[in-house]
Order: sequence, then C-alpha cells, then structure tokens
Amino acid sequence: MGAYYSASRFLVSVVLGVLSRPEVKGKEHIPRSGGLVIACNHISYWDPPLVGAAFTREAHYLAKEELFSKPILGPMIRSVNSIPIRRGAADLSGLSKAIEAVKRGKVLVLFPEGSRMRDGALHPARPGLGLIAVQADARIVPCYISGSNQPARWLLGRTRVRIWFGPARHWREFAGVDADLAPGRALYQRLGERVMQEIAHLKNEQETSASRGAA
Repeated sequence: MGAYYSASRFLVSVVLGVLSRPEVKGKEHIPRSGGLVIACNHISYWDPPLVGAAFTREAHYLAKEELFSKPILGPMIRSVNSIPIRRGAADLSGLSKAIEAVKRGKVLVLFPEGSRMRDGALHPARPGLGLIAVQADARIVPCYISGSNQPARWLLGRTRVRIWFGPARHWREFAGVDADLAPGRALYQRLGERVMQEIAHLKNEQETSASRGAA
C-alpha cells in the first residue's frame, strides 16, 4: 500500500469514524489477497470513502469522468486510485483499466447500480459489474451500506452508518450451475441480478438487526 494512500485512508478513517460511528460487519469475508470486486449499493457521495475505509486492503474505484476536471477534487480522487469512466456510454477505456487492476490482484470498489440512488432503494444492476468480474475472473463481495445519506443526523447522534459485507464468491458461483457462461450481456446481467439479490439479503439482515436493537 502506497504511503499517500495509507495516510489518506488513515485520515478518512479517523474523521469519518468520529462523525458517522460506522458499524462494520463481515470484514472477515474480504480475502487478504487476490483480485476482488466489492459490489455495494450507492446512496451518497460519502459511500466510496466510507466503504474504502471499512477494510484494510488498498482499494481502486470507478468515478465519473467529469469529477477529474475539478480543481481540487480531481487530483485528490486520482491520487486514491480512482479510474475515470464516462456514464451513459460503453467506456471501454475505463472498463479496461478496471479489469486490469483486478487482474493484477487489486480490490475494486464498484457500485453496480451505476449511479447514486437518492431514494435509498435498491435498483437493478447495470452490466458493468458482470463484465469486469468475468473478464478479470474475479471473486465478488456483496456489500450493503445504510445511513451514509444522512450526515446531519450523524452529527446529532441520531443515526450511524452501517456497512455489512457478505461472503466472497467467484463469479461462477454467483452465476449458478444452470447458467450459460458464454461472455456477453446476458451473463453480465445475470451476475448483476444475483449480486443485487445478495445485497438485498444483507439489507434485510441489517434492518432486522437494527429493529431488534431498538426493541
């Protein structure tokens, strides 16, 4: 892990840890080595640093291309392994860089819904997750985050961020024994749907745990 990334991660962990009091569950599911895609729902601009700070391995991210032209934000996100990608288009350059990072044994934090969902609900995955996982022959860790879209409530101590990770599984396991494993949109979409189902399962578990704790 690079010195700059390590220092940045430490600073983010301390600051966001104090503000959001994150509850992290399932870190043991994240393999210590090897190419990996962490697939998480997306409800807030805070999600990438919060998820990246929740585990110890160095992470890479996909970020929309226009962010890289911002005077301060652009150099900052580039320095923490962000890969620019054009939204609404088949950006082969960005996807290729993401695939290569995972092939080299890196961790890629990915939001399969493709953009931030302001309603907080889970939405269908786009095919990018499946494409990257198949082409990089990677394992996938589903992740569910909640509370990250309520920073004002963090400061008042009325809520906390919860980040739960599910078990890592190779993309073939997500596809299922009855799947056609020929690379293509049908397979990529199937993988996205299966991973979103696992994220929904984590969501249900998290909500059940929270309701028991409030009882």
